[in-house]
Amino acid sequence: MNITLKLGTYSFLKHQQNSADTLLKPLFDDKTDHLLIKELTRNGQYRKLTGSIDSVDEVYLLTYLKFNVDQSSIFQSKFVDTDKINYNSAIYQLRDNLQEYLIISTFDNQTHMEDGRKYIQNEIDNGIRSDSKVPFGFFTKEYEVIS
Repeated sequence: MNITLKLGTYSFLKHQQNSADTLLKPLFDDKTDHLLIKELTRNGQYRKLTGSIDSVDEVYLLTYLKFNVDQSSIFQSKFVDTDKINYNSAIYQLRDNLQEYLIISTFDNQTHMEDGRKYIQNEIDNGIRSDSKVPFGFFTKEYEVIS
């Protein structure tokens, strides 16, 4: 399964959504863009490497990572190949730049999401930052499903 992400207002994205897609609103700041996760079967911005997400969960955590070649290799060996981040999480790789990754994690409530964010941050700090002194792109963003 592959995905494409689209940012925009609710009214802009709602008509682009089909039954397989997920429309999300920002969890903590209503003034920022909504996010549409379009699920595609053959082609998309991101290709899935490992894991799965639970579409029943209401809270989503997106973690974006951009590495250099060496860091990407470390990430592949420590996280993708070992399924280290696997509970209700899927790791995707950007097709146009093989050093960019997206981790999508789902949670049933905000408290579990906070714990999940701390876990992922800790794993990245210990697994990548400890082995590479070169900075890399890393940010997280929280969303909830629009009902």
